[in-house]
Amino acid sequence: MDAQPPESPRVAIIGGGFTGAVCAIELARAAGQPLSIDIIEPRATVGAGLAYGSCEPEHRINVPSDRMTVFPDEPDHFTRWLRKSGVWNDDPFGLVENGDHYSRRRDFAAYIADVVADTAAANPSGSTIRHRRAGALAIEPTGRDWRVRCDDAGPARYDRVVLSLTYGSPRFHWPLIQGAEALDHLVLDPWNWAAIKAIRPEARVVLIGTGLTTCDVVVSLRANGHTGPIHAISRRALTPRLHGEFNTDFDLFAGAPRPATALGLLRLVRSRVREVEQQGRSWHIVIDSLRRHLSTYWRTLPLSEQRRIAHRLRSFWDVHRFRIAPQVAALMESGRREGWLTVSAGRIHAVGRHGDSFALDWTPRGGERRILGADALVNCTGPDGDIARSTNPLLVDALAHGRVRPDALRIGLDTDADGRVIGASGEPVPGLWAAGPAARAVVGEATGVPEAAAHARLVARALATTLSTEGTVPFRFSADGSA
Repeated sequence: MDAQPPESPRVAIIGGGFTGAVCAIELARAAGQPLSIDIIEPRATVGAGLAYGSCEPEHRINVPSDRMTVFPDEPDHFTRWLRKSGVWNDDPFGLVENGDHYSRRRDFAAYIADVVADTAAANPSGSTIRHRRAGALAIEPTGRDWRVRCDDAGPARYDRVVLSLTYGSPRFHWPLIQGAEALDHLVLDPWNWAAIKAIRPEARVVLIGTGLTTCDVVVSLRANGHTGPIHAISRRALTPRLHGEFNTDFDLFAGAPRPATALGLLRLVRSRVREVEQQGRSWHIVIDSLRRHLSTYWRTLPLSEQRRIAHRLRSFWDVHRFRIAPQVAALMESGRREGWLTVSAGRIHAVGRHGDSFALDWTPRGGERRILGADALVNCTGPDGDIARSTNPLLVDALAHGRVRPDALRIGLDTDADGRVIGASGEPVPGLWAAGPAARAVVGEATGVPEAAAHARLVARALATTLSTEGTVPFRFSADGSA
């Protein structure tokens, strides 16, 4: 009787947003043997996730299509897809004066889903990629492999698991008093578009936060016919900048000494900005050039300096790094010019109630403490990266059993340089990996498409190498899941 061929190693990628999709694509391309890859994702399609899951036609990607690609050696891959699929012609509002195209986010999600499908149909390793439409509830080491419990059926077994999870819901930092929590139109989740649409057109709306999430909510409100005043408040009133000149030709940081402190990095960036401005160019090309070196700089900084950057400089970095599409910038500018949009810096003390309205207790910067009335309040502070506060059942369970732990900065999961998850013991957990934004503490930035794709690629290749060299050797786990 002929011997049965060995089963293909099974890999679960938990989370099927952009990072999870790219991880599956790159793993199938890098594998030295056929793999059985399951993308465990409750949404109907893979590739969307939180970032690109909006079906709102007004929500656009924040960079031109030529800079939104899965494959770094094919920068126009997405643009070619837009033209070939007909989406380019179906979206005339995506085109701006200089010829750049800022596509709808839902179209980028469809593109990623197509690339996954194409890879599954034609990848050279003979691997299979399957979308298991389910939510993962827990991961459990068996002593040989991993048992993944989902909400669709019984558990399934996998030789390796990659966590490609999104951030947690935004955290509401201020006390709700006087029954404010019972009022209608308290929107704690800004991506609950049904709740945004339920806000009356004439309502006075307060948005807490002034970043990209705030821009999304303003766009949605106006698209829904909102005519009432909108007031956005944050500590510094920093708003995302508009795009300018892109830098793809040269490296402004080549040969520069690696900064040893947060202040040293800030001074280096400022010196480069002064240099390019003296040449008649803009700061935008400095930020684009810095992105090539950011991971290297970040890894060489001591934890104390990383913490200083995360706590003191991140908000300034975010508004310069994560810019907005011209269409969105034009709307925000018209709102401030016409008076229906106000952006203020200040400190919020509490959110109370006055009749059927919110009463926001706050102090504007340079002013006196006062009460601001509102008919709707939307928390736009952005996703929370501290997994210790996560309500994701998988993370709650994994934390309780010591299979994962927060990174030292509390912005995601603790991992090593290759994406191996570090457990409560301080050692890598066998067979457990993390990719993308959840592992950004190691690389400094893994949120933008180039950075998230690069990290997913790194993890996929490291995982493919270990499967080739180690195979599916049974693991030996301690009580906390470590080796």
